[in-house]
Amino acid sequence: MNNKNEKKISLKEFLKKYHIFTTLVIIGIYLLLVVVLYFILNATDPGENGNIKYSFIDVFLFNFLTVAGNDYVYVETIPGKIIGILLLLFSMFGFSAITGYLSSAFVERKLSTKRGLKKMQNLKNHIIICGWKSDIKVLIKAILRKNKNLTSESIILINNQEDNKNELLKEDNELKDLNILKGDFTEEQTLLNANAKKASKVLILGESQEGIDDELIDSRVFVSVLMFRNLNPLCHICAEVKTERYKKYLEAQNCAEVIYTEEYTRYILSTSTNYSGMSKVMSSFLDNGDGNAVQIDPIEEKWYGKTYKELFDYYKKEMGILVIGILENMGVERELKHQILSEAQKSTNYASIIQKLKTVKDLEMNYPHLNPDDDTIITKNMGAIVIGKEIA
Repeated sequence: MNNKNEKKISLKEFLKKYHIFTTLVIIGIYLLLVVVLYFILNATDPGENGNIKYSFIDVFLFNFLTVAGNDYVYVETIPGKIIGILLLLFSMFGFSAITGYLSSAFVERKLSTKRGLKKMQNLKNHIIICGWKSDIKVLIKAILRKNKNLTSESIILINNQEDNKNELLKEDNELKDLNILKGDFTEEQTLLNANAKKASKVLILGESQEGIDDELIDSRVFVSVLMFRNLNPLCHICAEVKTERYKKYLEAQNCAEVIYTEEYTRYILSTSTNYSGMSKVMSSFLDNGDGNAVQIDPIEEKWYGKTYKELFDYYKKEMGILVIGILENMGVERELKHQILSEAQKSTNYASIIQKLKTVKDLEMNYPHLNPDDDTIITKNMGAIVIGKEIA
């Protein structure tokens, strides 16, 4: 989607990017030599009655075509022939400089693309972001801010935007090492080029495009989710959709995170009519820029078997963080189910094995349990839902 307020590439950046400035300088030097040749030839081989014998076009074509191996005019005087030969040599170097520079520039650009692709295919445990938004730069920087150990070098951005839009992102010093892959994220080869098989997290954006309705946009997101799951069943996939229909489709496919923006907007609008200040509360709840936000902190093994109250008191007193609930069955579905089944196979109690199989079948991934009872027992694969300063 085009944004009228989006930063446009400047003329200077355009000339630099496509090597036009250097090419114009070389051409300018060549034309200057032609002008010099024009005056010298007319001075050394004048026409009758002091008239100009050679026009500028004659001199230009003489110079140009002679370099190309064709004769156009014949210079009669000895000084004119000598000067002409010298300037033709300079022109030959000029033409060589133009063609050589442009060839090397295009070859370098091609090699640079290949080097970038090779670098992406060697990445592991990286993040892939599919799609484009007008505020994509803000989004990526927010991701980096919330992941202290993450750098832009570990992020691959896939989209089909113009080169200048993507390159403008890398002008930010924080994003200078961002990997950009131009392509369609619904095509398998594009995902393979981004080494999707080794990615740890995937974010698929429901990018708006002029003339395309929301269901078609969501269908592209859906296809991409299926392809990522097929290539890398263990990666954490977060998908943004615009329609409730595809939200249900993705949940049926057990997509780890389904972001249905309309649902959040509707909730905030409806509650804001009943409670004054609710919009600001929700904004602060998510992240108001002061470092306090809702987060999920994996619970360490030492807390297994202890109560929610004990966990609550520890976070509050020792860390100054408020625990508001627990996240049950935290993690990637396939990995968690495999873990439960592996534990079940170790048991010799058939009743226990059957119960484990039923548990796996009815397992609801990443289920938030807000404000649980104080005596709720902390078990494996739980996370603490907290509000406070961002946890490093």
